[in-house]
Amino acid sequence: MNPNLLSVVEMPTKRVPVMLDRIPASEADGAGPFLITSSKSLMWVERAFRGGFLRVAVRQSNAHDLFRNLVEWIAAEGVLREWGNVHPCSKEGLLAALAHLSYYELSDPLLLYGADFDISVAPDLPRAPADWLPPSWGVVIPSDREFVGTAFLFREGHVGAVVHNASRGVVILKGSD
Repeated sequence: MNPNLLSVVEMPTKRVPVMLDRIPASEADGAGPFLITSSKSLMWVERAFRGGFLRVAVRQSNAHDLFRNLVEWIAAEGVLREWGNVHPCSKEGLLAALAHLSYYELSDPLLLYGADFDISVAPDLPRAPADWLPPSWGVVIPSDREFVGTAFLFREGHVGAVVHNASRGVVILKGSD
């Protein structure tokens, strides 16, 4: 089972760009915010540019660190904006996570979980270990990672990423660490 948070695109370029321009994104009201890579970290962008695109910085990182940072940022913003996408690691938390995805008509949920996550809370849910997650955390996402977003992987450990649906498509089961 695929333990990636996002759809992954390997970029076979000779030169690593500083930025990716014209990454498609919805202009519709309420489509944002989008979480993107910046030159040094991550940043929230409230809406796409006119014409429906985003600019994404390419920076040095590996996919595991990128995915962990994205989940931590989504958890913090989810609590701050009261998206209802952060729950405790429990059977009740899992039921709330599944209800969240179902509300947005997202089917085929998948649980990604850290090394110390209690998988007994999700005995019948498709799942995969994700060593990039904090050990006691889990993430419930749709199996179709393209709905969640895209990570662009370049040579020499450079990445760019955009999360399209942080509030709707990523539900965090936050553990103690």
